[in-house]
Amino acid sequence: MTLLIGTDQGLYRAPDVPFDRDELEFVLDCGVVTAVKSWDHTEGTFVASSTGAYRSVDGGETWTDLEVPLGDRFWHAGQSEVWAILATADGALYAGTNDPYLFRSVDGGETWTEQKGFRELPSRGHWESPIDPHYARLRALETVPGRPDHLIAGVEAGGIHVSRDGGRTWSDHRDAIVDDVHQVLPISEDVWLATTGYLDHDLENLGLGHAVGEGGLWRTTDAGESWTRLDVGNDFSYVRRVFVHDGRVIFCGGEEAPPAWVNDDHGVALFESTNFGRDFDRVPFPGEPHEVIETWAVHDGDVVCGSGLFDVPDQRDDVEGRIMRRADGGGDGETGDDGARDGETPTYETVGRVDANVSRIEVV
Repeated sequence: MTLLIGTDQGLYRAPDVPFDRDELEFVLDCGVVTAVKSWDHTEGTFVASSTGAYRSVDGGETWTDLEVPLGDRFWHAGQSEVWAILATADGALYAGTNDPYLFRSVDGGETWTEQKGFRELPSRGHWESPIDPHYARLRALETVPGRPDHLIAGVEAGGIHVSRDGGRTWSDHRDAIVDDVHQVLPISEDVWLATTGYLDHDLENLGLGHAVGEGGLWRTTDAGESWTRLDVGNDFSYVRRVFVHDGRVIFCGGEEAPPAWVNDDHGVALFESTNFGRDFDRVPFPGEPHEVIETWAVHDGDVVCGSGLFDVPDQRDDVEGRIMRRADGGGDGETGDDGARDGETPTYETVGRVDANVSRIEVV
């Protein structure tokens, strides 16, 4: 099974796990990778990135540019970027950009139409970006299980919003969750998880910090009408992603937002819950004390994940990406040289290194 690895320098392909560095193949020069996704109902694998959106139908060997409209909205790297990609069972494709805009294609990406209803959300004037307070990112796009016409959009930073007609019109839910939204993970029709961060408080002092939140992992049981924080009191509250597998909820958090990561002025922690968030146990992993786990997948029955310092304001050349594999154990064990503990439940081991920070992984 092939592993696609998105980084802040493009997309790599590993033939298997574990892998040696010289086995990696650089398959897509697309800048910063913001999403790598595939769906059972749609052929191929999709990548969203700072240079656009792409599709592969041969396991990641070759890629086609979907030519999502990027426009001339200059603010970061000279152009807008694709932050989210979604394929729905009815054959439609959706792409979310910064500013943010939402586009839809019904012909496999040959043509795109802006979903202008997304621009009409009342709270849009309060959305902002970690880099520029005038331009937010449409960072998360998901469908609701059992409700194929319902879409969820997470804005960094601007809350979570819901469409019940395939993206033509939207209901504004920013009052329910105002944080710096990174991911929305629907579990059922009404139960979703959301990972959040927060903007720099200096923005608030300047009168620009409308979306300064508390961060953390959140859950709704009423389809986004209200949200409850699961990790109350957690100091590692800057959370990028959450993963649910085999009854476990897993997430990694940082003590500070990315500006602090530039000089390692932060700590990180990995947490797991076996009772859907009522309690979390801290778990050691090889990337401590600074690497942030951004992404998870299941490879040949094993949970694998990727880490680094993705999306720091000033990209660092001294940090490598890491791919890890999780395994169950039994007993207390001792900490090894790689930071994992033999015999303890669970253990994480390094199974590959990448010459860039890992943002997303996908098994094809």
